[in-house]
Amino acid sequence: MSKKRSPRWSIIAHQLASNWVLCGLLFALALCFNLYRLGNPGIWFDEAFSVGLAQQSFPLLWHIIFALEPNMELYYLFLHAWLVTTALFGLHPTEFVVRLPSAIFAASSTVALFLLGRRFLGLLPALIGAGLYLLNDLQLVYAQQARSFSLQLFLLCVAWYAFLASLTGEAHQKRWWLCFILATSLAIYAHLFSLIILLAQLCAFGLLLILPGPWRAKAQRQMTSFLLSLVVIGALILPMLPASLQGPKTGWLSIPQLKDIPRLFLTISGNNKMYLLMLATCCLAVLVVAAQSYLPVGKLQFTSAANLPIVLALLCWLVVPITVSYLISQGPVRLFSSRYLVTVVPPLLLLVGLGISSLRWQPLQIMLVLAIFILALYAVPYYYKSAQVEDWNSASFWVEQHYQPGDGLVCYDNATQQGCQVSLEYYLHAYPSAAHFSADAPGAFSWAFFGSADPEAAVNPAVLAVFATKHPHIFFIVGRLPDNTAALQARYAQLWLDKHYHFITQIVTRTVAVRLYITS
Repeated sequence: MSKKRSPRWSIIAHQLASNWVLCGLLFALALCFNLYRLGNPGIWFDEAFSVGLAQQSFPLLWHIIFALEPNMELYYLFLHAWLVTTALFGLHPTEFVVRLPSAIFAASSTVALFLLGRRFLGLLPALIGAGLYLLNDLQLVYAQQARSFSLQLFLLCVAWYAFLASLTGEAHQKRWWLCFILATSLAIYAHLFSLIILLAQLCAFGLLLILPGPWRAKAQRQMTSFLLSLVVIGALILPMLPASLQGPKTGWLSIPQLKDIPRLFLTISGNNKMYLLMLATCCLAVLVVAAQSYLPVGKLQFTSAANLPIVLALLCWLVVPITVSYLISQGPVRLFSSRYLVTVVPPLLLLVGLGISSLRWQPLQIMLVLAIFILALYAVPYYYKSAQVEDWNSASFWVEQHYQPGDGLVCYDNATQQGCQVSLEYYLHAYPSAAHFSADAPGAFSWAFFGSADPEAAVNPAVLAVFATKHPHIFFIVGRLPDNTAALQARYAQLWLDKHYHFITQIVTRTVAVRLYITS
């Protein structure tokens, strides 16, 4: 005779099945938004840099990321493996192909965020938070870029889930701490800004130790495991630290001012002030509820006090990265940027979901859900229309059409952070043609040297004159100039070329200008 399944196990099985169905639906919906027009916007320099670096031989890639470019190491290694795999199937590294992993990671982070909210806050906050997340303008930006941010967000959501499960659960703590160690270490290898998120987790753990309540005892019991986890994480990230300490590479960011904090939240809200107001109101409701829990007259709680440690953890995840990056950025290391602070979008939207679900009056709850999702959806079409960042594709296709065997290409500025040649070469490789940069190109960028030996050679008349004797045509390409000095040098080189050679035609976009000359 078969044993009857107990009611308790039936309930658990039903919950698991419903969770998997919701996870599948959220993943599919998020992936639809992430894949829509994925290959349309042109690749911009940072993406071209990612692809160019990932296309190098594995020994050279390993040398660069562990000696010269320590940030996003995990992503570069993954992208390298992805491009090798896709090449086996005859796929060129087109915009869609190189961005596809980011779209998948972003959809996966939506699922991870839902599971985090579902376990620790409830079904409604989880659905609202995950739904707003997959529609979020800033999240969509990095879901459709060949950069590490969507991978980082996925790993951070997993790390927070494991962190909270270790503190609040009654079973499998060792497994959850192991998961926390692994996810956090990988997140740091995905992006160094994750170190600040680890600091936020440290602050959350400290608050749980200080504030009264039943969770204090749980935190005390897990203190040894948490400290040991920090030690193991420190040991695992040790190989990347020497290169990371060589000096800041974010000098292009300005020193933030207080007005930049509300601007950050406006950016997260898709520059929709009404949407931002609703997000802020919902978060304020959560803060009121959390403060009530410590008042002796706090009888009007909208949500269970059991959520309070989770609320505190989410607030640490939201507030600590903004505060720390703002303070650090007053010095030479600049970290206050929406591209780094996209990491605070998950806790913000979970708090919004909790704020709405805290309301006891269901009609108001329904109206708020409808209103906030309508506002979130309103910004999505505008994102897709403005997703183009830099227009290198028009110029590169123009070069391919006009190129003849033996022609020479000269690109300025080829400094590491400007990358004129890196951006153009992406398209010359993704859409193969005869056009290429020859070894004698003045100021040429070299991955072996991780830069150009002399970027200014591209605007040096003496060097250009020698180059012209070896090529019947010269494509003089100018893009991503850092300042007025570089612009004047490029203008001077152009005037010299105009005087000494026959100008044929040109293409000028908002990103790059290409002039074609006959040299003989």
